[in-house]
Amino acid sequence: MKVILTLTYFALLVNSCRKEPVLWAGPQLTQPRTHLTVEHLLGASSYPFIDMSFFGRPEWAEPATHHFSGAISFEDTELIFPIDRAYYPGENIFPGINLDFISHGEELIPVRSEILVNGLSTNSSWNVIVGTGKIWYEEEDGAWWRASFPLSLTDSYIGQVRNCVATFVYKEDAVSNVCVQCSQETADLNDHQVGNIRVMLPAEYQSRTYADSLSVIEKRNRLKSKRLPVYPLTSIDTDHDIADYFEKSLYTNSPTSLGAVLMDDRLYLQPPQTRHGAYPYPDEMRHGVYSVTKSMTGALALFYFAERYGEEIFDALITDHVAALADHPAWQGVTFSHTLNMLTGTEGGEDAGHLYEILVKARSAEESIQNIAGLGDYPGGPGESFNYASTNLFVLSYAMQNYVEKKEGAGISYWDLVREEVLVPLGAEDFTFLRTVESDGSQGLPILAYGAWPTLDNAAKIALLFSREGSYMGQQLLHREKCREALGRTAWTGISTGNDSRGKRYRHSFWATDVRANRCNVNVSYMLGYGGNYVWFFPSDVVAIRFMDEYDLDFKDLVNGVEKIRSSCH
Repeated sequence: MKVILTLTYFALLVNSCRKEPVLWAGPQLTQPRTHLTVEHLLGASSYPFIDMSFFGRPEWAEPATHHFSGAISFEDTELIFPIDRAYYPGENIFPGINLDFISHGEELIPVRSEILVNGLSTNSSWNVIVGTGKIWYEEEDGAWWRASFPLSLTDSYIGQVRNCVATFVYKEDAVSNVCVQCSQETADLNDHQVGNIRVMLPAEYQSRTYADSLSVIEKRNRLKSKRLPVYPLTSIDTDHDIADYFEKSLYTNSPTSLGAVLMDDRLYLQPPQTRHGAYPYPDEMRHGVYSVTKSMTGALALFYFAERYGEEIFDALITDHVAALADHPAWQGVTFSHTLNMLTGTEGGEDAGHLYEILVKARSAEESIQNIAGLGDYPGGPGESFNYASTNLFVLSYAMQNYVEKKEGAGISYWDLVREEVLVPLGAEDFTFLRTVESDGSQGLPILAYGAWPTLDNAAKIALLFSREGSYMGQQLLHREKCREALGRTAWTGISTGNDSRGKRYRHSFWATDVRANRCNVNVSYMLGYGGNYVWFFPSDVVAIRFMDEYDLDFKDLVNGVEKIRSSCH
């Protein structure tokens, strides 16, 4: 898929495609329901866009008395996806896949919570991530029970996410069609990828029992019990300043997929809205955060290995760990630190065609690194000037893999170590992201430059770990000094970005700038991704999170709202 990642293009591109906001005021679910009835689900070949309340468990529902355990199978099915351009190959096809579920209490739990389809040969360009849903009973449904679940469609190129919800009714030996609606996303507005998707999927059902069902339930309960507590944003944002920032309309009526404030180990959430009402499963919602990935995965991994092996890993030479670049003149003297800080002095621009052909379009790790090896040099040596390039983070990923194998043994995945030693203790082991696609079916290499798909809880826990300077439950998981440097808590001010509109300084993949708020200048550090995805870190130890794709890069109002709650002024 065509992508444009350069944030400096935003003003020009956005103004060229501005349109009136799309408003929604459709009817919401009442008892008895008027949409998605048993008759509709058994007979409809298609269905109009409706309010998301029809997909969630209503308050007046009764508990389901029949346990669900089995596989739902789909064939490739054409999506209803009205957009202002021709479809990319497979973009209008829902993939033919099997989804395995068990139920426990009122929850419908996917047996496989990892990304599905990725790299497999289908007619669809979409991958699928399934979250935990609900089962229940409605009196008007007669002999049928009802279920719904969150479903994320992601692509294998740049990491966009379509936030969907699916619903169906079931009996002991049968299921209805499965109605899917996607009314929110983090996608590429400039490539006309923002838009609603719907489909009625004919489904086959096979009742099954699963040998690992107890472990699936135990994992689900463990992750749920370790989630950060969530409270309404209104409980701290009494003047609605932060909510107004999150709720503003831009090109659609709900540009912000999710907005939250993290303070004192608590999340304060503005209920996630879609273009058709509130999203029923906010805890399960995935977000395509684009270059936030550089900090959320790249910095996380390198800081972990700096703690594991010593901070000298920052000075390790790329040419010692990437054979394709060993003799490349431009890469001589480039360190791991230079790649993270965009100081390589090498060619690797972010313009759409360049990045697409070099990294996005490539499938395997070797194809990607060979493409990068074909790039040239920029004036100046390593460490001399800031040049933002996503290719740098993939080089870092490739180099870290070889570095770790030299330390730990052949075949040891560096990300598996990060997952087991950092994400599992945090309760964020379901965090997932885009990898290369290898023809032999082996696990791909993390891209690190883009493609992370966090839930709110994933993002908040990783942000909190950085804010706590790498410490969790008395254990130092990340290198403390590197965390402090990234967040501007040392004498090192970072790298000047020149006149870059994204921020004045750059520190280990974190941007930083000063914002005048109330009585002082607040130095805010932040993760930043294409489309306006942000994770902000305040000197007051408050963290704010906003995931969106409609290019709102002005966050002065957000800073003022947060500073009213807890000031950074001393």
